[in-house]
Amino acid sequence: MIASSTPPDKSHAARATARDKAMRVKGLGLCAGLSARPASGYIRRMEIAFHLGAHYTDQDHLVRCLMRNRASLLDEGIAVPGPGRYRQQLRQLAFEMRERETNAETQEALLDGILDEDNVDRVVFSSDNFLSMAKWAVSSSRLYHAAGERVRMLQHLFPDARLEFFMALRNPATFLPALVKNDETGSVLKQIEGSDLTALRWSATIARIAEAAPGVPITVWADEDTPLLWPEILRAVAGHSPDLVMDGWLAWYWSLVTPTSHAAMRRWFDLHPPVDDAARRRTLAALLSRFVRPEAVEADPMLPGWTDETVETLGEIYDEDLDLIAALPGVTLLEP
Repeated sequence: MIASSTPPDKSHAARATARDKAMRVKGLGLCAGLSARPASGYIRRMEIAFHLGAHYTDQDHLVRCLMRNRASLLDEGIAVPGPGRYRQQLRQLAFEMRERETNAETQEALLDGILDEDNVDRVVFSSDNFLSMAKWAVSSSRLYHAAGERVRMLQHLFPDARLEFFMALRNPATFLPALVKNDETGSVLKQIEGSDLTALRWSATIARIAEAAPGVPITVWADEDTPLLWPEILRAVAGHSPDLVMDGWLAWYWSLVTPTSHAAMRRWFDLHPPVDDAARRRTLAALLSRFVRPEAVEADPMLPGWTDETVETLGEIYDEDLDLIAALPGVTLLEP
């Protein structure tokens, strides 16, 4: 919480409490009464996992798969609310609270307004707009220029909970064209053309997040590795037990492989459950090499003025970045 040079008087405290309650009622549609859960202990035991994107790495596959497994996850104390329950609400309140932290009552009321479940120890929130809208993902020769400020705002929402951040990264050689392809205004291309491409480093973005949120665990992975890591990513974000297999996890692959291969992949994993993560990765690599659709792995067109050398340089910087990120304190890089 932001410190004040003079102690607040009672009227100041009363106004602050009134503002908190007003936001809960007007801005979030939450109940105006006190939370039924005791203020002490509940929020401090809560783990909150924020899946931060990045844009065009997930398309909500993660949250949809976890929601499909709500019952199994709830058995382990893990809640996965639908995005419509929190994306707009958290964004609105985060901007309201950008300069100060919510109190315990507001934190618990916020969760009560989002969750239907009881006996929850961990909540998963997912949005690729937590750090910014896609059209602002590139600015001032940086990727997610305001990432540090945004995660501080998320911390202000739940200062008493135990937060974790999760994020997929993508090679700028394909990430930047994807941003441009999905931007109808042309503003993203202008930002990219005005940027030093060699300065668009994920390591700087993750370092800003780590600096803004000291002590908060950060887990990242290369989007290019997701095909081999998908079940491990689900487990890392959800925090479920190693022996729990997510129903429908193979659906992530259907856009990559031929339609006739779906039954074969299901049958293989039914008959040969992998003994560990390494065995699953080897099996996935073999199946993908056999069944992947060539058009599914084609690169997006290069941006105007780019050459093969541009793409190669960005790829080399990206590889260097991943090594730098893996060495950052408090950051875990998931790798095959």
